[in-house]
Amino acid sequence: MASPLKHDAYDTLDLYWFTSRPFVYENEAGEMEGIEPDMLRSFQRYLEKEENISVTLNWVKANDFSHILEIIKGTDDPDAIGVSALSITDERKEYASFVDPYLPDITVLISSKGTPIVRSFEELYEMMRSMDAVTIRDTKYEMLLNNLRKQIGLNFDIIYIESEQNVIEGVASRTDCFGFIDLPVYLLQVESGGEVVRQNFFTVKGQGYSYMMPVNNNWKDHFNRFLVHVDYRDEISDIISGYLGEELYGFIDDLYRGEALGTSILTKEKEMQLELLKNVNFRLEQEQTVRKILIVSTSIAVLFLVAIGYLYYRNQKATNLLLGQKGQIEVQQQDIQQKNEQLMNRNAQLVALNEEKNNLVRILAHDIRSPLSQIIMVTDILNQKIDDNLPETDVKLLNQVTASAERINKMVTKILDVDGLEENRVKVMNERVDIRDVMKDVAQRYRPIAAKKNIDLSVEFCDDHYMIRTDHLLLLLVLENLVSNAVKFSDQDTSVELRAQCEYDSVLFKVSDEGPGFSENDKKKLFNRFQKLTAKPTAGETSTGLGLSIVKKYVQDLGGKVWVESEFGKGSTFFVKLSA
Repeated sequence: MASPLKHDAYDTLDLYWFTSRPFVYENEAGEMEGIEPDMLRSFQRYLEKEENISVTLNWVKANDFSHILEIIKGTDDPDAIGVSALSITDERKEYASFVDPYLPDITVLISSKGTPIVRSFEELYEMMRSMDAVTIRDTKYEMLLNNLRKQIGLNFDIIYIESEQNVIEGVASRTDCFGFIDLPVYLLQVESGGEVVRQNFFTVKGQGYSYMMPVNNNWKDHFNRFLVHVDYRDEISDIISGYLGEELYGFIDDLYRGEALGTSILTKEKEMQLELLKNVNFRLEQEQTVRKILIVSTSIAVLFLVAIGYLYYRNQKATNLLLGQKGQIEVQQQDIQQKNEQLMNRNAQLVALNEEKNNLVRILAHDIRSPLSQIIMVTDILNQKIDDNLPETDVKLLNQVTASAERINKMVTKILDVDGLEENRVKVMNERVDIRDVMKDVAQRYRPIAAKKNIDLSVEFCDDHYMIRTDHLLLLLVLENLVSNAVKFSDQDTSVELRAQCEYDSVLFKVSDEGPGFSENDKKKLFNRFQKLTAKPTAGETSTGLGLSIVKKYVQDLGGKVWVESEFGKGSTFFVKLSA
């Protein structure tokens, strides 16, 4: 089926892998290496540059090779990809999809060191009667062994090894064993001096190595375009050559197009063995040359040692003198270094104390705003109800209260605008708190403010328990900030709800409004300090962008979690979950 062409701005590819050197493995630093990880990183750059798609590579290690096949076969995730030198087979095509092959797939039959190279099926049959096969479950190797059983009519025993092991190592470490292995892995072993025996029979040409994906995948068409893109074909070749060697990679590519596989492979084996022998002889010659040089060098060194001994004796006194002076200088340097460290420590302490003082001032300034706003609101109401019978002195006092409150409010705003609210240490109390009293207190404080905008502020308590152990003040400030924001950003004639839902071991507070909601971009920076979001206060109220950052800080201090569910244009619900 055709792959969808539409993607999110950022996608994540879930890459299910298991060790298969040199195709995919994890180095000592925990980083992914091999032909396939390097190709996928190249594919990542191709998507960014050529198709304007940003992807993240999420590497997920499977339990074994079979687990990868099970995941791809059973998943509905269109972003899942199987990565482990997977061969394309007709059987796998029935439940999975493959990208175009990036490397030819040729498999050879090998046997333990010392076994003869057979020349007919009869000799092969006689040899295998007394041998066991080595393979890994659910692999192409196991499938080929089952086909071999049927073809020669011999029910030999099969030894199954773990997926992280290599069949060629399993055969090499045992006697009287055989198995199938990929040609590149076998030739790399020949190049390093391995001693397993390749049999000329049953050299199999497959459909190629590829990446396996679910049938409903998102990436097949993108990957096929990447494989043939003129700017990336050479890069892919360089990646494969870097692990297999340029000559070996070229040989496998040419071999796949030819017909006489056995003859070509045999010729290549001889070339590699001769090159290996040549290198061994060259190293022996080098070692002999090094021995001669060492003999001459040792003789010369003895003469120099005599001369050096004489010079050493003459300079010993001068050296002792210099060592004494050096010791005095080191003592002085250590004393200077110690004093510098003391000064640096004092400076760091002063900076920390100053920052802690600034943080305390900013937090106090922000938390003063809520009661200060209530004072201003009450004085406004009283000013509207003043009649002529009120003494002039009382009117002046009331006006003075209003002016002072507004002046303090401006000062608080300036303090909050100077700099961002940084991390600070808050002492959290552990006390029994009646959450009904806290919710009633919050509702009582903000109903008059809500009434001015004809907003219905309702409260719904728990049906079960209502006492929890937490910090009463921090919980009050959290709910105040959330209710204050809900009222501040809601339009006239709407509703705001403060609810509590009690579980066996936790309490979930919910503050819901019918306001403008939050866009996806707003949600990413919602709880950051001093963030100006899309929504604006509906009655000209001010907003510093600190309220939600304080909510997050206090909820974390209480050991809880806070999050929001919102659809742009359809209101919001903030959730605060605390342990009971």
